[in-house]
Amino acid sequence: MKSSLILLLLISFNATAENRIYYCTGIFSFIPPKNLDINFIKKQSQSNNCKSELTIKLKNGKKAVRLSFPSESNQLDAAQPTNETLHKIKGTSDKLIFQSYFIKDSSGDIKVDTFIKENTEANIESIEKDFYFSKKDIYSIYAIYKANPDDIDDTIMLDSLERLFLSLRVGWE
Repeated sequence: MKSSLILLLLISFNATAENRIYYCTGIFSFIPPKNLDINFIKKQSQSNNCKSELTIKLKNGKKAVRLSFPSESNQLDAAQPTNETLHKIKGTSDKLIFQSYFIKDSSGDIKVDTFIKENTEANIESIEKDFYFSKKDIYSIYAIYKANPDDIDDTIMLDSLERLFLSLRVGWE
């Protein structure tokens, strides 16, 4: 089910490729989710620091996330975190649910790790997603977003980030 959902998302992204945003004169492009402030992104594309970071925000301006572009391209793999790492992330929460998916593609590798913390009543305390995009020996992009599940803007930002990362393409070989 999960793989068919991802396939449908990728097909829908390719079908709307004419709506791509070309950031920093084409270093990379993506299909912007409808909830993001596109003009804010385009203005940053003209600035001198456009190769090191990009801040995206919702149209209502309530939430913003900075995407980091390390100078080197980190090679991604589908390895799961160790139990020790998961225990540290769990912290004082009663339960941690970990989900991850990895897409290897000629346009770049995408990995999304999801950490859902629950309390004793099985109520979700927080959702954190770590987003990675890497094009071997060319570029990598990274973002982390931790959301309060009761905040609609937080959940919209999580969805928008996932859509953005799934549609990323590098502009040169």
